[in-house]
Amino acid sequence: MSTDLRRRKITYTIILTSDAPGASVRTMHIKSGAIAAVSFVLLVAVICYTVYVTITMAGLRDRNARQLEQLVQMKDENDALTSEKETLEGRVTSLEGTLNRKEEQEHELVAAHEENYIPKGFPMSGAAQIKEDAAGEEAADAQEGGGLKVEANEDWKELIFVAAEGTKVVATAPGTVKEVREAEGEVSYVVIDHGNGYVTTYRNLGSPIVEEGSQIVKGVALFLVGEDNTETGYSIRKDDEYIDPLELIEIKG
Repeated sequence: MSTDLRRRKITYTIILTSDAPGASVRTMHIKSGAIAAVSFVLLVAVICYTVYVTITMAGLRDRNARQLEQLVQMKDENDALTSEKETLEGRVTSLEGTLNRKEEQEHELVAAHEENYIPKGFPMSGAAQIKEDAAGEEAADAQEGGGLKVEANEDWKELIFVAAEGTKVVATAPGTVKEVREAEGEVSYVVIDHGNGYVTTYRNLGSPIVEEGSQIVKGVALFLVGEDNTETGYSIRKDDEYIDPLELIEIKG
């Protein structure tokens, strides 16, 4: 008898009732094996879900940790770039200041160079006088039978300088000898182009001692004043317009 009892399967009965009048009573018979199977399935499902949630949360934590690490690294890189940017901006500012100073110096040098090429010098190496009413005096000399003279050209606003023997006629600024002319029975002359719109002309009865095309500096001798060529005509052009030499000549006394 005891063996039969062990072999018998336990069955559970579930009774379902309702408060409604006349409602029938329903019963459900569930074997213990089915309950065990359902319980096992539920247990497995709970375990799987727990494992899934654990793995998912671990992955999220890892991703969050990596993202946080990346954010920290990006912040460090950003700080480094900001610092480098500030350093470069400081260097750029310094270089701009240096460049501006160099440009100012270059402008000053260019201005000084251009100023040096303006014919402000005195056309004689020593003392000389400016001949007044030169045209009238030379006409009188011609009537008395005088020889060739350097007559002032009024259209050129030319000045006639009279200097003692041994004086030199000199260039009043650096430039290029544009033209040299010496012909018998005519007044010789030297024309110098100073390269900035200024051109000077020196006329004398002597022989020019410079060659056409040569580069000269201020103070270079163009004529040597002797007993027969004490007078020198001097004129200045600026952009092909004659100007009064006295407006530029710097006379140091």
